[in-house]
Amino acid sequence: MMWLSQEGQAMLPFPLVRRTFSVRRLAGVGLLACALALVPGSAFAQPAGGTGDGRDKRIAPTASPQQPTAGNTPSRSMRVPPGSWLQPRTQRSIVPALEETRFVPDEVLFELAPNVEAEAVLRRYGATLIARQRFELAGVTIIRAKIEAGRDLRAVLTEMADDTSIAGAQPNFLFELQQDSLSGTGTPAGPTTASSDPSMPAPTPGLRLADPATAARGSAAVRRILPPQYVVDKLRLGEARKLAQGRNIRVGLIDSGVDMEHPEIRGSVLGYLDAIDGLATPHAHGTSMATAIVAHGELQGIAPAARLIVARAFGGPQAASANGKSFQILTALEWVVQQRAKVINLSFAGPQDRLLSKALSGAKERGVITVAAAGNGGARSAPLYPGADPSVIAVTATDAEDKVFSDANRGAYVAVAAPGVDVLTAEPGGRYAFTSGTSIAAAHVTALIALLLEKQPELDADSARRVLAESAIDLGSRGRDPVYGAGRIDPPAALARVLPVATARP
Repeated sequence: MMWLSQEGQAMLPFPLVRRTFSVRRLAGVGLLACALALVPGSAFAQPAGGTGDGRDKRIAPTASPQQPTAGNTPSRSMRVPPGSWLQPRTQRSIVPALEETRFVPDEVLFELAPNVEAEAVLRRYGATLIARQRFELAGVTIIRAKIEAGRDLRAVLTEMADDTSIAGAQPNFLFELQQDSLSGTGTPAGPTTASSDPSMPAPTPGLRLADPATAARGSAAVRRILPPQYVVDKLRLGEARKLAQGRNIRVGLIDSGVDMEHPEIRGSVLGYLDAIDGLATPHAHGTSMATAIVAHGELQGIAPAARLIVARAFGGPQAASANGKSFQILTALEWVVQQRAKVINLSFAGPQDRLLSKALSGAKERGVITVAAAGNGGARSAPLYPGADPSVIAVTATDAEDKVFSDANRGAYVAVAAPGVDVLTAEPGGRYAFTSGTSIAAAHVTALIALLLEKQPELDADSARRVLAESAIDLGSRGRDPVYGAGRIDPPAALARVLPVATARP
């Protein structure tokens, strides 16, 4: 049956017209699909996570064809996970560079993944357990192990990087005390590779002051005739002592052994830990740092009323320098914080250490202030740690004329400067000596923070850094610079910033 239009043209019945139009539409869609199939897919596909700028040539479909997108419009793309070659690799292991030698070559420190047995991992690497210890500051339990003879530590650490049984691994790094020979001249030898049982070199002689001499014939008291301490006038200690002396403040000292019976230190050590061999052997460096902080005999320490929490983590000959290892330093730091030290002195330097950095961050979160030597590597040295760690206050050294110590490190991490050249100090056996370096400069800043804490116990690391910087005497280039930091410390000016106005300005 056929219909005619008003113009006399023949027309198909309406149902037949609708079916014919549908067929034509389907045919058109089919032709369009064929055309699209012939066009390269890259002309239409969007890069995974793409920007559409064509820079990323990898093509990843973005949605399942069965999954409707916004507006109920079906999507013809799909998202698939990238291949294993695109997955980021977890950095479980710290492998030292070939030129890095500041570590124990036959030891490894590692942390196990959850539910992994230590014995199985030790057998896999032919290693022998030395110690296993929990470090709360870093939030890890560390296994210290000795690797089998002949195995290269870098190769072991590389294997551990791909071992899912291990959560983290690194060398047992070596750190060096940052003090020159007691003559105040020369450059200290940098840290070198040592074994688990290093042989101790012969002590290096240092300049000693004269033996005791009586100030007046017939006097019952035996006193030394000592040169004047330029630090006393330079830091205006007379004024500072009228405001604070560090009373009731516990100062942590992680260093070599301290001669607790020296007249300058006697009665000031509240606690002592030997993290090396339990022998508590006195050493020149540790004794010198303690003297700078609490001397109360013939010398004037900056915080004579403070109490020391001493942890011996550095062993070596009776000279200015000695080596310390990551594991012992972590042990010492953990203990010192447990003993409620409010400020801790770290007068040593070495490579960047991930475990130590985590522990220092943990100490800062607990309100503990850490002060470190900037390092004695010289102007061209790479940053040294822990001084360059963001959790600590790094200190450089200056002389009696406020000139920077020639061997001091430079860098943006240097916070402030303090006297540290030809400083008169004490050493074991009741002797005295001159010493130079960023070590004793750091000890001076640690002691100043003890004074600040006496007057403002709630002071934290960031506040202490700000007070030191704002009260410092600007040196070198105007404003903060990589040589002097904010400038040389000024104890009375710093104390004035934490005291009530009526007290600070009598």
